[in-house]
Amino acid sequence: MDAKLKRLQNIFREIIDDESIEISDRTRRSDIPAWDSVAMIQIILAVESEFGVKFTTSEVAGITGVSDIIKKISQ
Repeated sequence: MDAKLKRLQNIFREIIDDESIEISDRTRRSDIPAWDSVAMIQIILAVESEFGVKFTTSEVAGITGVSDIIKKISQ
C-alpha cells in the first residue's frame, strides 16, 4: 500500500470508527455501509486538511469511490 493510500485509510478508519476497514483504489462507497453523506463530509474535510487540497461541491458530488479521492490528491 502506498503512503497516500495508507494515510487515506487512516482517515476512513478514524471517521467511520472501524479499525478493520481496508481500502484500495477499487473501494466504492457501496462497499462501506457507514460511508454515508455525513461521513463523506467528514472524510472530505479530513482529506483537505491532511493533503492540502480543496474539493469543489461538484467534485464532492461526483465521488463514487476511493479512486476519485486519490485522483484529486494526486493532482
